[in-house]
Amino acid sequence: MALPYLATFGIAGIQSLLGGISGQSEADAANAAQRATDRQNLLNWQYGKKTTRLDYRHERKQWRMNQRNEEVTRKWRDATNLQDWNYNLKIQDFEYLSQMRQFNKSNQIADQQLTFNAMAQKVANEAEYRKLEDTTKEIAFQNQDIILRAVQSEGAAAVKGQQGRTAEKAGQAELASLGRNQAILAESLLSARADSQAAMRKIATDKFGADLAANASRMLKPERLPAPPKPLETPVTEFLKPRKPTKYDFVPKPIKGTMVSSTGAWMEAGGKIASAALGGIGADWL
Repeated sequence: MALPYLATFGIAGIQSLLGGISGQSEADAANAAQRATDRQNLLNWQYGKKTTRLDYRHERKQWRMNQRNEEVTRKWRDATNLQDWNYNLKIQDFEYLSQMRQFNKSNQIADQQLTFNAMAQKVANEAEYRKLEDTTKEIAFQNQDIILRAVQSEGAAAVKGQQGRTAEKAGQAELASLGRNQAILAESLLSARADSQAAMRKIATDKFGADLAANASRMLKPERLPAPPKPLETPVTEFLKPRKPTKYDFVPKPIKGTMVSSTGAWMEAGGKIASAALGGIGADWL
């Protein structure tokens, strides 16, 4: 009866032992996989922390660069605005001086025109005075001739011995002719004077019109334009400083997974071996 017992115990024991070994292998494989997962989780966690810190350093560099670039741009913009302002001031000064030169030139030309008008009036008036003087002298000479002829006629009548009524009539006729001729000369003189006065009034009127035209050609005195407002300084742009990472920016450190124990498999294998052994002993007793 010993051989069946040993055979039964040996086969069951071997099966139980192989089951324990298999359970141990599965546990070891599961534990190895869990350890690999734990290592990977730890590496990922460390990588995430390092990436967060690198991103923070990069953001700080970018923040400082933005501040420097903004300062350079702001200074360049302020310098450009100031340069444009100074240029506009120079343009205003140039235009004002140009207008002042035109204004002074127009006044100079107008003054010269007024001087010319006065000279032309003087020359025209002198010409009229000479003309009137010549006319007056001519009438005076004609009056002298008339008087001389009258005197000569009276002397001739006296030489002929005209007396009485004939002599009286001859004298009256001569006096009447003298009066008529002198009246004609006087009227001619008055007319010449009136013509001369009218001509000088015309000369004065023409001068007045020419003076008006000369004064109208004067430019209005230019006024300096108000200076453009000085450009304002460009305001400083504020950039939000990157926030330094805190513990809340990092994910929690990964927890290691639970390891699989092979104790259960060995206990189960031991139980089967014990049951097989007890079964063999009971059969032997029977």
